[in-house]
Amino acid sequence: MSYISLFRQKKFSNCYLKMKKTLLIAALLGVVAISSCKKDTAQQPDTTTTAGINSVEAPTGFNWASTRSLNVSATITDTRFGATAIHRIAIYDGDPFNGGRLLAAGSATTANPFTTKITIPTALGTLYVVKTSADNSQIIQKVTPGPADIALTFGSIDPSITAEKAAAGKLQVMGGTPASPDCNSGCSTTITTSTSNVNVNSGNVICITGNNITVSFASVNGGTVRVCGSNVTLQNYNFQNGSNVYVTTNGSVNLSGVNFNSSSSTLSNWGTVNYSGSFPDNGIINNYGTMNVSGDFNINSNAGALTNNGTMNIAGSFNNGSSASATNNGSMIVSGNFQQNGGAGVFVNNCSLNIGGDYNQSSAVKNYSYIKVTSKTTINSSTTLNLYNGAMFSTQHFLLDGSTIAGNGSTSLLLITTGDAKVQNSGAIITGPISVCVKGNFSTAYMSNGAALDCDLYIPVSGCNPDGNGTATVKDTDGDGVPDNLDAFPNDATKAYISSGGTGTVAFEDQWPNKGDFDLNDLVMSYSYTVITNAANVVVQVTGKYSLLATGGNYGNGFGVEFPTARANVSGLTRGTLEAGQTKAVVTLFSNMRTVMANWNTQPGVAQSPVVKDSITFNVANGPTLASFGQDGYNPFIWNMGGDNKRHEVHLWGKTPTTLADQSLFGTGADNTNVAAGRYYVTTTGLPYAISIPATFSYPIEGTDITSVYLHFADWAQSGGTSYTDWYSNTATGYRNTSLIYTH
Repeated sequence: MSYISLFRQKKFSNCYLKMKKTLLIAALLGVVAISSCKKDTAQQPDTTTTAGINSVEAPTGFNWASTRSLNVSATITDTRFGATAIHRIAIYDGDPFNGGRLLAAGSATTANPFTTKITIPTALGTLYVVKTSADNSQIIQKVTPGPADIALTFGSIDPSITAEKAAAGKLQVMGGTPASPDCNSGCSTTITTSTSNVNVNSGNVICITGNNITVSFASVNGGTVRVCGSNVTLQNYNFQNGSNVYVTTNGSVNLSGVNFNSSSSTLSNWGTVNYSGSFPDNGIINNYGTMNVSGDFNINSNAGALTNNGTMNIAGSFNNGSSASATNNGSMIVSGNFQQNGGAGVFVNNCSLNIGGDYNQSSAVKNYSYIKVTSKTTINSSTTLNLYNGAMFSTQHFLLDGSTIAGNGSTSLLLITTGDAKVQNSGAIITGPISVCVKGNFSTAYMSNGAALDCDLYIPVSGCNPDGNGTATVKDTDGDGVPDNLDAFPNDATKAYISSGGTGTVAFEDQWPNKGDFDLNDLVMSYSYTVITNAANVVVQVTGKYSLLATGGNYGNGFGVEFPTARANVSGLTRGTLEAGQTKAVVTLFSNMRTVMANWNTQPGVAQSPVVKDSITFNVANGPTLASFGQDGYNPFIWNMGGDNKRHEVHLWGKTPTTLADQSLFGTGADNTNVAAGRYYVTTTGLPYAISIPATFSYPIEGTDITSVYLHFADWAQSGGTSYTDWYSNTATGYRNTSLIYTH
């Protein structure tokens, strides 16, 4: 046998160079060279562990996980489709309309909530939970995960979501509201008590923090007033010269008789504005809170724009006689008349507009959601009412006077609740995808391009539309109880939903029960799982995808995963081996990593092996529920025979061995496993033998302690995982030593 065949493969390059230098020396030097490189046939304690990892003192019981598990339940109170109707609950790790990844999905009814156990990165700050019903109506709840489990309730509508509906019909969570200012900083003057003769000049910031006070102004020449107190009355304030008033989230202000004379002046409200009398809007109004006007609301010729993202209550009429645009993204209630007479001015309704009097339109209106007129609607000559993507316009009386109603996108509804519907003068037309519902006779001669008489169009109830129309048609092709629009497998009654299992990378040390060098590259495997469930949220199929990144270990390690179901329940495994003799389902990908990856991918400058990709799929009979099966990385492990012909299994901290592991090794070497105490795979100093990262892991080069590479790893561990939760993903200065990270 040659010298080379005796060397450990992991140290091959370094040892081979030594051998070349000593090849002409006597055999004694060869023996010395060999002894400097560990063999694969005998496990020796690794004494190269650095002071860095040895100095880490993690709290007792710290599980070394960068993830946490949360139980999530979603209860349904929506009875629109019957008590047994199935609604789909889906959980995302971000905004589902902006790249959020689906974590879990399943059925919920009024009798049976959806429950699951998700595993998320500790650093993740937001979850989105979406209820979708048979009519495709959706309610979204945005959740900040904390230490407690998550319990949510979904009804038929969510009044808290004054969501903007884009022209494509896409529901958006209202997330565009800018943060409210405050009075904690940036104030040039702070007012806490009733004050008279206040002067505001350009560049000034006047902060009012007192409650139940009156502040009167001598002059306003630009500048900004922030109202943080409650029940603050402003007297003699004139919006001019680009002046601004900001009412903060906790603020409330009383106004009357103001002069709003500058198109560049702004009133922005996050709290409450109470205006006595008729409001003269000649500037810019941004309402994110509640605005109450006891008289009319008049948009005059100098106005910049009105944007309502909150609630506006107008006791009088709404009058837009200017070229200014007005946009309603929230709720607007007009007790009097609504008059849109502003020439080039456009009124855009993205949510709810409720009118107690008449609706008179002489300039453009675009309705993407819901307008309700209690009395009469008149659309005057040469103007257009546009309806978009399932919008609804409801009125008691109706006159189309030489004007146009145009449908755009999916079919919208014009609902005339009495028989009083008239069309007059040439040019009057209803065109495009519009259903016209009239309680009486109405000529179709004025309809074209898809417009038709129809009272059955289904419009779902929503946070913007409290009425809706018609009844949804529910189609369930495979008869499993899940409507086709909610069913990922509408033609297969055994399957219904796709959920994500764990996604991440697991990195091992292979010296167990002895302590390794903690470079965590003896075997590095990335993984992702997909779990398929049926209508009852029972697991029926599992797919795993794997990428073997590195094999820098002492031994020809095998790799496997134990899944939380009985071995007897598993069938149809597409690749890998369903290991015999196991109680639970254990799937192994290989029994010797050297047979699948020739090189180690841990030493800079040494030839690399390509990343080895593999995948498995298996079916589960009599399976557990998704909540029981879980959605993490399950129980991955490596094993080798350790030179003593015993099965040395290496698992993550706290994970249990498989049935075939040799448990006589527990408590030997550096291992501090205690079966009775439920403590597994941890050293006597509290270190793990493997870690799992919820990302693709950029692992250390050969022989480099992870604390030398990830500079906040020790801080994270010593905090019990509460600090530097992004130690593995943050690339900012001071987080990692990139020169010690192996590069593929």
